[in-house]
Amino acid sequence: MTHRKTYLRSSVANMAYDRLGEDRERDRGVSNHEQVIQPGTDEELMVHGYRYSCCKAAIFYLLTILTLGMFYLVSYWKPEWRVYFMRRECSLSEADSLILKDADGQLHVVKVEVDDVEPGFPSQYVISLHVHDASSNVHNGPSDATHLSQPIYKVVRFFLFQHIKYIWTPEKMSFTRLYGYDVNTPISSLLNDFRGFTVREQMHRQKLYGLNVISVEVKSYGYLLVTEILNPFYVFQIASITLWSFDNYYLYATCIFIVSCLSVIISLLETRKQSQSLHDMVEASNTNIASVLRATPQGPDKVEIGTRELVPGDVLVIPRAGCTMPCDAVLISGNAIVNESMLTGESVPVTKIPVTVSEENEIYSPEKHKRHTLFCGTSVIQTRYYGSAQVRAVVVQTGFSTAKGELVRSILYPRPLDFKFYKDAMKFIIFLFCIASIGMSYSVYIYILHEEGFLVTLIRTLDIVTIVVPPALPAAMTVGTYYAQSRLKKQGIFCISPPRINVAGKTKLVCFDKTGTLTEDGLEVWGVVEVKDNLMGTPVMNVSSIHYTSHLIAAMATCHSLTFLNGNLTGDPLDVKMFEATEWELEEPVEDDTQRFDNLIPTRVHPPQASLLPPCFEPSLPSPLSTTTSPPHPSTSPPHPSTTISEHSEQVGTHVAVHSLTDGDAGTVCCGTIDIQDDSLKQQSLEEPSQGSSNYDQVAPTVVKPCNREMYVDPPDITNIVETPFQVPYEIGILRQFPFSSSSQRMSVMVRKLGEQHMDLYVKGAPEIIQSLCKPESIPDGLGPILTHFTVQGFRVIALAYRTLHMKLSWHEAQKISRDQVEQDLTFVGLLILQNMLKPETSAVIHQLQQANIRTLMVTGDNILTAISVARDCGMVGTTHQVLVAKVTPPISDLPPSLVFEPADTSDIMIHSTTQDLTSVSITVDSNIPKYHLAVSGRAWALIYQYFPDLLPRIITRGTVFARMSPDQKAQLVEELQTINYIVAMCGDGANDCGALKTAHVGISLSEAEASVAAPFTSRTNNIKCVPQVVCEGRCALTTNFSVFKYMALYSIIQFVSVLILYSAYTNLSDPQFLYIDLFIVTVVAIFMGYTGPSLFEPNKKPDDKEPDNVVSWETATIFYASSFQYLALCVAYSPGQPFRKPLITNVWLTVSLIILTVTTLVMLLCPWPWLMNLMNMKYASDSYLMFRIALLLFVATHFVISVSTEYFIASSRALKKCFQWVTCKRMPKNKYKIVLREMDEDPNWPPVGTPVYSYQRT
Repeated sequence: MTHRKTYLRSSVANMAYDRLGEDRERDRGVSNHEQVIQPGTDEELMVHGYRYSCCKAAIFYLLTILTLGMFYLVSYWKPEWRVYFMRRECSLSEADSLILKDADGQLHVVKVEVDDVEPGFPSQYVISLHVHDASSNVHNGPSDATHLSQPIYKVVRFFLFQHIKYIWTPEKMSFTRLYGYDVNTPISSLLNDFRGFTVREQMHRQKLYGLNVISVEVKSYGYLLVTEILNPFYVFQIASITLWSFDNYYLYATCIFIVSCLSVIISLLETRKQSQSLHDMVEASNTNIASVLRATPQGPDKVEIGTRELVPGDVLVIPRAGCTMPCDAVLISGNAIVNESMLTGESVPVTKIPVTVSEENEIYSPEKHKRHTLFCGTSVIQTRYYGSAQVRAVVVQTGFSTAKGELVRSILYPRPLDFKFYKDAMKFIIFLFCIASIGMSYSVYIYILHEEGFLVTLIRTLDIVTIVVPPALPAAMTVGTYYAQSRLKKQGIFCISPPRINVAGKTKLVCFDKTGTLTEDGLEVWGVVEVKDNLMGTPVMNVSSIHYTSHLIAAMATCHSLTFLNGNLTGDPLDVKMFEATEWELEEPVEDDTQRFDNLIPTRVHPPQASLLPPCFEPSLPSPLSTTTSPPHPSTSPPHPSTTISEHSEQVGTHVAVHSLTDGDAGTVCCGTIDIQDDSLKQQSLEEPSQGSSNYDQVAPTVVKPCNREMYVDPPDITNIVETPFQVPYEIGILRQFPFSSSSQRMSVMVRKLGEQHMDLYVKGAPEIIQSLCKPESIPDGLGPILTHFTVQGFRVIALAYRTLHMKLSWHEAQKISRDQVEQDLTFVGLLILQNMLKPETSAVIHQLQQANIRTLMVTGDNILTAISVARDCGMVGTTHQVLVAKVTPPISDLPPSLVFEPADTSDIMIHSTTQDLTSVSITVDSNIPKYHLAVSGRAWALIYQYFPDLLPRIITRGTVFARMSPDQKAQLVEELQTINYIVAMCGDGANDCGALKTAHVGISLSEAEASVAAPFTSRTNNIKCVPQVVCEGRCALTTNFSVFKYMALYSIIQFVSVLILYSAYTNLSDPQFLYIDLFIVTVVAIFMGYTGPSLFEPNKKPDDKEPDNVVSWETATIFYASSFQYLALCVAYSPGQPFRKPLITNVWLTVSLIILTVTTLVMLLCPWPWLMNLMNMKYASDSYLMFRIALLLFVATHFVISVSTEYFIASSRALKKCFQWVTCKRMPKNKYKIVLREMDEDPNWPPVGTPVYSYQRT
């Protein structure tokens, strides 16, 4: 099938859309020139339509010719200007070019593409049009005869912006982003509607979505060279070198040309290296082979295709041995064990389970259903399936729309930094141009006065611009950043966005994740507290000592998603520690991992093994049922999950196994001589799933049992069976998992004990969530104080509960039922107490940051009291500081929502009662306590964000602990802090913090993921010591760049004044003198000024041909000496030390350079050597004018003392700052968070402790 692109420039204006489409809109007079795509999101785009205009284009090219290409060059730098000059506004339906304005205010130009399509293409995007003769004067649409006589073209219109496709929808008359099946797709559709495309359907969708490729184009050296040369900086360099050549400054021009060429070559090599590295990282997934289902007349057939050909809707067959996912896909059958370290930085394998019929009424969301989603770039370690069934997944997104594609896009198109330093630098450069214009006017006057020719006057006038605005200024401003990045790399901190280093120097606040960041990664089980007789028992440190029939132990042994991988128990570290504490065993049916679903028999957990055998068991006797169970034939129904198979008999050989029975057969279970032949037992033991049902393959049959000794229990009472002394092993089979999610803050499992006729549900999660799901009468007395006791000490507390499910609930129904139906009316069974220790570096780093006046706060998903305890332990909250917890009540009947703050040490802080009395006695903040902190839970945050947005600035300004925060809420908090002008840094382990790490001004990841995945900064050291290192280097780089900028600016001013003085004397500096000043003094000093390292982390302080005799003159020599010493003095004055940088003397290279340059200049002044003076084209008299030279030296020394004193004692003083504020009439701080702090200090009723605040706003 070939695709033909239609070029309709001359005819698009006369296209006739379907009369039910655009013609109808035109009749209504609807203006369609602009449109907003995805309003209110980070990807919001304002679209303006433009169409080619022959008249405007002719004027544009005429101006280009008249300006010798400069007009075209300016339009190259500003593409939107070229659109304005060459095109006219039009409706979006006629536009061939678009100007896009993104959420950051940046403008982009894109071209609208028009492609032919064939019948069968998705109709909602197809435009039917007629192409008329371009010379036709018909503008009111085609006639009926035209509709019948001229051919109809089926086309689609779209544009690409940052690798995302936006397609024209005729029905809506607008462009919309092209999504796959990750938006507005019901789960029921994923389960039932996708059975494989035909080849033709696949080709149509590939035409729509494009190739499944995440490719970073590596530009050729020629293209990079042209792009680099056309940079405004190098264009200015080329113009300056040309001008200097005309003025006979060949030596200086040649040196600058060589330096510029070296700079271009280094830049090309670095750019090419980075592009190649990124290209290699993402290209691996573009060349693999994938197996998909293709619809044929005989039914779905598995075929192999290149991963580039995958399209949304394809049914992907995941191989047994695993693979690297080439796309985003949703599992619909089978399980997969996945390593998602590429996305999250956590190398712990994650078990992915398929979507189920219980979720069929939900709309698929990659975030909500991430436990069902295989993300592009992640590694599938292995798959698990039922029998010969395949592990299948529906492709929902491809290419740059996948999770990996979004990460690559964030690297290719980073959000612009709104940094004041860069804005002020550009303003100052414009100011220098204004000064240059004054100098140009003066030079014109001087040379007209001396009756010079036009060419000499023009050259000398333009030379003023190259002096006032030094070409090396932009490069010099990046010196400090380059050195800082190199030093960070040596410390194991990698930065992929160097401008962020400067931003780090202005950090005012740092957000920290808790687990894995402030505290150790691993959790240790401290003990459990079991409920007995509706009372909380005493803490038990040795969990395995609790009787194995306890529901608490059963919950700990089953409520997890652990599995064996290469012989090792893997899964969430918390789950591993919890399970290991029970000392139970986890068994999976068959050692071959890929075959463990051949029999729908649960993997088992059981109590410790040892001989607790009934008398009728003889260990020496072989198992009565030792036959091996073969994989079920597709036509044979699998045994019931609670049935025990003969593999156990082979392993142990000492206990009775209940044999799987087929219809018409009788099973014999022997203990001595016992026959079980009653059909009723078969009916109760076996439930046969319907054949051909693929929706039940996802059962993860895990079974747990106590280890060390074999436990036997009496079988359930079964009528119609002879009394027998046999017993069955105590084993629990896990039939279904409801995975943990940040939104629900819990997980649960449906289990069945061997021999039981009913299922049980075990749940674990956040105490406040579990309490809300339990029956009120099952909540034990004293839970609040016990919970508070452990959480305030920093323990992590997990609540456990269970429920006995209805006996009539069949295995089929268990797979269909939703978690909301079963996760209710639970019985509370106890608490699991885990210990999470602070990392040894945490407290010292927090103290450092506080001493530097950098605010610190914690953003965690853990319990609020645990987080408060950790905040106290690490020093975020002082020992004498009070912590107030925000409690928000949503609107209830006629009562409006209310907000109240309560001290964190109240025992009922974790008990959420809907009948809570909010009119309690007011508790005021003790005036003797120097400071208070606010603590906010995720639930309270959501309600405050919704009902109390006006109080949000106050809460985040005083908030220190934010607990139970979801990943989205973490990013939301960072955004709110940024709105009140905080420069925010975020430090986390990359697991649930990716959004916040990317949103923050300075994101520092401690994960092992790729640096490009998690944040601009990635540390190899897994502790927060990297935070002060980044901030120190940022402050040092910012101080260095500012100092170099001031140095270069004053250098240009000094040289500007010097040259104007010499112009007045009708002379100028010689070529060697310019070379000595610019190359040996200014360049060397500017390079080495940035070499000074950061100081120790300390507190902020609030804070034509010329004639030879024209240049060889006493005026030239005097100005040369004075300006040279001034450049050196400025270097010393603008090389600050404390508090952000080390002293100047520690920068050996700069110190040596200053000494050499100073000595060289002194030699030329005091004892001029003839050969040196001739080389410099300088007038001299070695035996005369000694007093003049000494007087000049005293003048230079005085200038040095005045410059250094002014910079160190006046420019940086608070008195000058206050004077400037008085002159500019500045009375209020510019940062919003400072205004909020002042308002709270002046408000005697804030915070409202104990007294609720009500919200009456409409929502």
